[in-house]
Amino acid sequence: MWTNEDPRLHLRSWGGEGAPLMLLHGMAGHTHWWDTTAPLLVDSFKPVALDFRGMGDSDWRADGLYTTENWVADIEDARHALGWERMVLCGHSLGGRISLDYAAKYPDRLLGLVAVDFLPEFYEAKSRKFEKTRSRKQPVYRDKESMIRKFHLQPPGTTLHDEDLRSLAERSLRKSPEGFTWKFDWRAFTYSYGMIWPTLPKIKVPTLIVRGEHSTVMDRAAYQRCLDELPGAKGLEVKGAYHHVPLDAPKAMAKGIADFASCLLSAK
Repeated sequence: MWTNEDPRLHLRSWGGEGAPLMLLHGMAGHTHWWDTTAPLLVDSFKPVALDFRGMGDSDWRADGLYTTENWVADIEDARHALGWERMVLCGHSLGGRISLDYAAKYPDRLLGLVAVDFLPEFYEAKSRKFEKTRSRKQPVYRDKESMIRKFHLQPPGTTLHDEDLRSLAERSLRKSPEGFTWKFDWRAFTYSYGMIWPTLPKIKVPTLIVRGEHSTVMDRAAYQRCLDELPGAKGLEVKGAYHHVPLDAPKAMAKGIADFASCLLSAK
């Protein structure tokens, strides 16, 4: 379904009869990152995944400028369009970062928050590596198959089988006038990551921080610092998972969300 706001935003629903749950993807991702996790949650939630503007099937910005404020507004527009008063918010990677900013601004709209394996600050080594990506233009491929062969997760560690990666790749491209391109605006890579540390003490929402055991994005020191600096936060390290926890360990991811939220909801 689509919201009626400008820009047009894409949402996917899996049904369900429980508490409202909004799922957010990472940079250059889309709603299909939640394909194996969301169906496991329908007994307790109404899971809906959002494509941020510039990614998935949501509109791209004409000026190519993407900010935290834009993406926080996307969450709020989607919540309003769904008619939800309060919800559980779960974001992975970039989605985790933006969900924390949303929680700081709109604590009264949330029942709880799950932030999954996000980058707390943009370290210099990662910044240098990212500059090459940022400087490229939108890739265009003449045929679908050659594009699918180029697809890879970033960072690359994953437990997914080759056929699962191919399936995700097929859901990550769109037709363009010149051929095929990725289902996200390459200009989004110019987004400026700030440090999350000043935001954490402002968050007054029950929060679960999730880390993949083998993550190279959120190391254990950063994970522990998030738990120390976010008042009352709980932690979950998912065994065997890399950065892309919803892809690598959907059962553990769904159980983590459900166990955390059930405690919140039973206390209401």
